[in-house]
Amino acid sequence: SALMSAHTITASCVSLTATHRSRARTIARANGDERVVTSVRLTRRDATPIARTHEHSRRAVLALPALVSALAIVPASDAMFNSDLDKPIEDGPRAIAVALAAQAALQDIVAQNNLFATTCEAPVFACDLSQLNVKTSSRVSGPLRRSLPTFSEVYGVDPYASGDILQNVSTLEAIFKSNNARVKVDFKGGPEMIGLIDRGLTDLFNDLPPDAFAAGKAVFDACDLTVDATAEAELECRIIRAVAQNKRPSGGQS
Repeated sequence: SALMSAHTITASCVSLTATHRSRARTIARANGDERVVTSVRLTRRDATPIARTHEHSRRAVLALPALVSALAIVPASDAMFNSDLDKPIEDGPRAIAVALAAQAALQDIVAQNNLFATTCEAPVFACDLSQLNVKTSSRVSGPLRRSLPTFSEVYGVDPYASGDILQNVSTLEAIFKSNNARVKVDFKGGPEMIGLIDRGLTDLFNDLPPDAFAAGKAVFDACDLTVDATAEAELECRIIRAVAQNKRPSGGQS
C-alpha cells in the first residue's frame, strides 16, 4: 500500500506540474517571455522520471521516514533554550546580550559542520548530523526571534535588517534538516549561510547607539562561564556557557 501511495503521489505531482506548464506557456506567450516556459519544462522533465520505474517509487517509499523525521519541528520543550518562544525579550541590553550569544553559537556550529565535512564520510555519514540543526534551532533561531524585534522597538533599528537575518536563519535550518535526512548532504551551504547571518548581526550591532551596544556587551561579558550550562540562568549565559563547555544540545539523536 505504501508503494501504491508513492505512485499516486508522484503521479499527482507530475499532473500538477503539467498543468502549471500549460498555464505558464499561455502567460509567457502573452508576455513574449519564453523563459517562463523553459523553467517549467525543466521542472516537468525532472519530475517525469520519478514515476517511470518501480525502482524509483520503491526508493521514494524507503526515503519517506527519514525525510519526515528530519523535517519535523523540534518541540519547544525539547530544545535547550526555546522554552519561552512566545515571550519576547523586551529589555534592550538583554536583547543585545542574547544576540551576541547567538552569534557566538554560530561559530561553534560552523566548526562542528567543518569537522563533519572531514570526518563524516559518504555514503553512510555515520555521525549525528541532527546536532547541527538542533544547535541552530535552540541556540540561534529561537533566541534571535525573541531578541531581534527589540532592536527596532527600543533602538529604532531597521526592522527589515532583522527580518533578513531571521530569513537566513530559517534557510540555515532547512539546510541542516536536509542534511540530516541524508538525501543530499551539503557541508558547504551551511557555512555560507552562517557567514551571511554573522555579517548581518555585526551590521545590526553597528547600527545601535554606541552606549546601547556597550550596555548589552556588559551584560554578555558578565556571564560566568565556569557555571554549569544546565543551571538556571539568563538565556544569554546559558547559550555562551553551553558553547564554552561544549555541551551537547537536547533534542538530537542519543
